[in-house]
Amino acid sequence: MKPLIGLTPSVSDNKKQNVQNRDYADAVYRSGALPVILPLTVDRQALDGLFERLDGIVFTGGADLTPSLYGQEKKAVCGETEPLRDEMEMYLLRRCIAEKKPMLAICRGFELLNVAFGGTLYQDIETERFGSLVHPCYDRPADQVHGVRVEPGTALRNIEGADELRVNSRHHQGVCQVGGGLKVSAYATDGLVEGLEWPEHPFAIGIQWHPETLSTYAPEAQSLFNALIDAAGRRQGE
Repeated sequence: MKPLIGLTPSVSDNKKQNVQNRDYADAVYRSGALPVILPLTVDRQALDGLFERLDGIVFTGGADLTPSLYGQEKKAVCGETEPLRDEMEMYLLRRCIAEKKPMLAICRGFELLNVAFGGTLYQDIETERFGSLVHPCYDRPADQVHGVRVEPGTALRNIEGADELRVNSRHHQGVCQVGGGLKVSAYATDGLVEGLEWPEHPFAIGIQWHPETLSTYAPEAQSLFNALIDAAGRRQGE
């Protein structure tokens, strides 16, 4: 059977619908797996039932994380937050970590991964990290706007087979202090951390950019989803 991959949900502007960018599902489907958008809930019984059926999870992009999760007061520069989603995703991510279930954490998910390991975030890169690139290029969602250096000896380097990548950039927050136990796998050209992984896990990779959008034309972006599905398939066969 094809691996079943959960996609964490976003919330519509009117807060009445669970929504998700189709690019995530398309990238997972191209990799040979079946994507499913998860319902937004903090019901632990429901989440446990879903978790047991999934072979892997993609923690998707979206709203800013609630700053109290990393020990800070919310500043005016912080965007809209979704506490219900924070609680749901943190629970699922910690279960992925504890039970070694394959996971790919993208943008918001990448920041969540860092916070789950005790790391902190810049609530707004432009105002809190002077001299940085312009990272919130929301008007160019599928353009490769800056480079990242991929660190040798990392799982990301093994997947991509390259020392450098060109990526898109749709975030105004970013990793400040790296969470304990996480390994940095990529840096932007301005030195901002853009890739993290947990070496003790068979597949726990986080990246700040949006490979699901790039995957429509960039093989190196699709490679991340292929690798996730390979890991999910191996776990499925155990």
